[in-house]
Amino acid sequence: MRAAEQTHVLIVEDDPLIGFDLAVELEAAGFVVIGVAPTVDKALYLLERHHCDLAVLDVNLGQETSAPIARALIAADVPFVAVTGYSVDQCPEEFAAAPLLSKPFQTSRLVAALKRQLPR
Repeated sequence: MRAAEQTHVLIVEDDPLIGFDLAVELEAAGFVVIGVAPTVDKALYLLERHHCDLAVLDVNLGQETSAPIARALIAADVPFVAVTGYSVDQCPEEFAAAPLLSKPFQTSRLVAALKRQLPR
């Protein structure tokens, strides 16, 4: 398994406090955070400009969902973990194969889910 300190992660979260907290926690766990994106456009911009090994996607971004980001990640063969306050059956189909954490969650569970997505 690749070392977490070499793993570049994109965080997609529309709540700035949660996004900041996740970035701090993931960096403390050894991940390199390439950015925190509150919108689909910002996330796609970051993906075009930075190497990304993994992503954390908040399913609901207020007025939009992160489904377009999920499609881009799937097309690029980049694994992701979805986080949501909704049930699994309320999520767009793009999230069907992704690990899903229900909010609120412990950061240790997110770190473990991300590490399970790394190639062995």
